[in-house]
Amino acid sequence: MILKYYQKLDDALSYLFSSVSDEKKLLKSILKKKEIFYVDIGTNEGSYLEFLMKHFKLKKAVCFEPIKELVEKVRKKFKKYNIEVHNFALSSKRIKNRKFYHYNISSQSSLYEQNNLFQSLKNLKNIKKIDCKKFDDCFKNTEQIDFCKIDVQGEEVNVLRGMEKNLKKRKINLIKIEISFTERYKNVNSNFYDIVFFLKKYNYNLISISKIKYKNERILLMDAFFLSSNFK
Repeated sequence: MILKYYQKLDDALSYLFSSVSDEKKLLKSILKKKEIFYVDIGTNEGSYLEFLMKHFKLKKAVCFEPIKELVEKVRKKFKKYNIEVHNFALSSKRIKNRKFYHYNISSQSSLYEQNNLFQSLKNLKNIKKIDCKKFDDCFKNTEQIDFCKIDVQGEEVNVLRGMEKNLKKRKINLIKIEISFTERYKNVNSNFYDIVFFLKKYNYNLISISKIKYKNERILLMDAFFLSSNFK
């Protein structure tokens, strides 16, 4: 049974890779012209939030970013809009004072130390302590979330585990998540199959991919889109 599913997954992935999606067109086909409720996990400097605001109508956005100076930057940048920015990380459980590696290239910062895959990205700014919370503790009996982006540099599977109550109720229509095919951080395995199987358990189906990155002709990571089976 599992072998057959792997084969179907490999066939689907091969087909998807034959033509990578235009992300803006994909989102417009799903979100259309409605005002959306957006959740951004791993906001960084807010560039993706800015992209969404340029092309879509945001009713509300809730953002999570563990680097304090970036939180202040995003709050200032979007102060005129209905956007909440929280200064903590999300994971599978509540943890106080967890070690966090803040790299000079802030988008590579993580709860995990980098390995030697990208020497040029390993310049460490500092190591700090941050708090982690669960998605399900932040969103209780909330309205339907139209779109959620997860970009957390190795913590993706744990973030999903902390979302199980909301996933079970299919309270999120569309999820964008970064998937890795190789190890980039110490003690963090590639997560492709873990993410696909986990979301499939809650009836979220892989529908598209974008932003594929390669090294030495081998795929490293990509963004993947999962749509709730309840979405009409």
